Amino acid sequence: MAKSEFTDQDARSSREQWFRYLDAIEPLRKDLHAYCYRLTQTVWDAEDLVQDTLLKGFGMTARGDLHGDQSPVKNAKAYLFRVATNQWIDQKRKAHREILRAALDIADERSEADVSPAVEKAIQLTSPQEFATFVLKEGYDFSIREIADFVGTTSGAIKSSLSRSRHKLTRSETNVSADSENRLMAKKFADAINRQDLDEVLALMAESMSIVVCNVGGGRGRSEIWTEKSVRRVEAKYAEYQGEALVLLFDKSGIANDVVRIESSGGQIIRVTDYCYAPETLSHVAEALGVEMVTAGYHQPESVLTGMIATTTLPWRLLK
Repeated sequence: MAKSEFTDQDARSSREQWFRYLDAIEPLRKDLHAYCYRLTQTVWDAEDLVQDTLLKGFGMTARGDLHGDQSPVKNAKAYLFRVATNQWIDQKRKAHREILRAALDIADERSEADVSPAVEKAIQLTSPQEFATFVLKEGYDFSIREIADFVGTTSGAIKSSLSRSRHKLTRSETNVSADSENRLMAKKFADAINRQDLDEVLALMAESMSIVVCNVGGGRGRSEIWTEKSVRRVEAKYAEYQGEALVLLFDKSGIANDVVRIESSGGQIIRVTDYCYAPETLSHVAEALGVEMVTAGYHQPESVLTGMIATTTLPWRLLK
C-alpha cells in the first residue's frame, strides 16, 4: 500500500537529485538558453522557457527517457531542445487561439466566417513551428530528420518550412517601457534597500507575495530571511530592460551580482523573481546596461547544498 505522506526524507532525496541533475546538464545550459532566447526574443521569457524545459526534462529523466536502449532520444542536448521547442510552440498556439477569440469578440455583427480567415492568415505568417524550424537549422545545425522529430512532422515538411521561413523571417528586438506601477515599486524597493530599511522593504510587499529564485526554489508570503539577505547588499539600483522593472544588487566591491525583477499590483509587490543563479540572464542584462556583473553559477556552493539538503530548509536560510 502506498504511503499517504510526502516525508522530509522524500523532500531531501528529491532536492538532492534536482541539484545533481543541474550539475549533469550544466554544459548544455548556455546553448539551451541561447536557443530559448532566439525563440522568445526576450531574456525574461527565455529564462522562463529554460526553467520549464528543465523541470520537464527532470521529470522525464526520472522516468528513464534519457538513457537505456529504448530511450526515445539518446542525446541529452537534442532532447532538451525538443522539449523547449514543443513548450514554446504550445505557448504560441495558445496565444494565437486567444487572439482569435478576442478578434471574434470584437467583430460586432461580422460573422466568424468573415473574421477567422484574416486572423488565421496573420497567424500563419509567424507560424511558431516555422520559426522554431528556422532557428534549429540555421542557428544550431540540427539535421532535417532531427528537427522533424522535434516538432512531430516529416522531413519533407521541414524542408518546405525552411524554404518559406528564409523568405519571410526577420526579427528585431522591440523596446517596451516597464509598467508604471512596477517601475514605481521597483524604485521604492531599491531606495529602501539603500537606506537599509527592512521595515520599509517588508511594507512594500503583499502578504501573499511570491518569491522565485531561478533554479533553486521559492515560496509564498513575505520572507524576512530573503529580504534581509537583499537589504544587506551595499547598493541597489533601479533599471529597465526589455520592458521589465529591475533592481540591480551590488556586493561590497561595487560589482553587481544579482538582478531582481519586480511585479506589483494594488500598490504592493506581488512577485519577486531573483536571477542570482541564472548566469545567462545576468550576462544579458549586464551587457545591455553596461555594468560589470559577477555570476555565481546555477546553484549554491556544495558546502551550502549539503546543509540545505540535510535540513530541507529554504536555500537562503543558510546564507545568513
